[in-house]
Amino acid sequence: MAQWVRREYSKADIDRAGALLIPWWKREVNDPPESGRSYMIIENWRTSHARPLLTFRVGLERRAKRVDTKSLVAQRLKRFSSVMNKLVREPTMKLSQMQDLGGCRAIVSQIGDVDRLYELYRESPELFGEGALKCDDYIRKPKSDGYRGIHVIGRFEGHAKNTEAWNGQRIEIQLRSQLQHAFATSVETVTTFTREPLKFGAGPEEWRRFFSLVGSAFASRENTPLVAGMPLEKNEILRELSELTKSLRVRQRLQGWTSAMTKLRSRNIRKAKWLLLVLNVPRNTISIIGYVDRAKAREELSKIEKASRASELDAVLVWVGSISYLRRAYPNYFADTKAFLEALNSVLKEATGEAL
Repeated sequence: MAQWVRREYSKADIDRAGALLIPWWKREVNDPPESGRSYMIIENWRTSHARPLLTFRVGLERRAKRVDTKSLVAQRLKRFSSVMNKLVREPTMKLSQMQDLGGCRAIVSQIGDVDRLYELYRESPELFGEGALKCDDYIRKPKSDGYRGIHVIGRFEGHAKNTEAWNGQRIEIQLRSQLQHAFATSVETVTTFTREPLKFGAGPEEWRRFFSLVGSAFASRENTPLVAGMPLEKNEILRELSELTKSLRVRQRLQGWTSAMTKLRSRNIRKAKWLLLVLNVPRNTISIIGYVDRAKAREELSKIEKASRASELDAVLVWVGSISYLRRAYPNYFADTKAFLEALNSVLKEATGEAL
């Protein structure tokens, strides 16, 4: 029988631990006092969500299969690094109130399946009855970055004596269509390989605009509201989207990065901590060089950037750990990336009569 981690510290201790480590995480201080204890408190609080997460994931699987027998369900505990990054991004947030330390996600075939699945949750008194927590419907009101999906925050309430220790802990439930998930996967991919925080509403303006336009184009395909601030006319959306797709070399980059993912176990990069990916756009090929020393990798990257014209080579430096996380978080990564490119091709073909 699994030995589930229980919360061992007060919420005041948890909040204090998170606040104490923020300056260290931002590299403003070297080693704050009680850093070891603070880390231990955060890890206890984070991992204590595993037990309630199991309950919500099982419930999500049961409901998802009722609306779509081909549905996929995944779960994850938020990584320590992601916890700290969120505390830095949202300085008013208290760690004890973070609602997505544990999360599960259902991916269903069509937008109608998402609606039916959401309705099953709306019928759940533990989620939408007295004392219910919030629900964010990013389908009816898409995020400005183009993201769409439904997020439900559930509160664990165990009725057995041996589960009372986890009562009140929050778990995030995400509901997405396959098209919405393909979009999210591609945002995660570009974030990983460009090391630009696009998924958090930051990064280069061109990429942000591209994904906002894609979000609107995909919303139009699913007959749901468009992204606020984007053109209202479909032809205008597709015209601008087509231009950005070409200028950002979206297809070549995504295909090249996907190819790189398949080569992670090659002998020459197996022990590497950093990967230098060099995409040759005209030839549609990618080379991968592994490095243990980040400084040497950055030096080589600088040489390539100075010696090559931007139109010929596209070089990026990526931490191996971020790619490994991408593979774990998105187990159907290859299929999802392919689905994104196929959907993008399809919507652009409507405007131009030609695929990318």
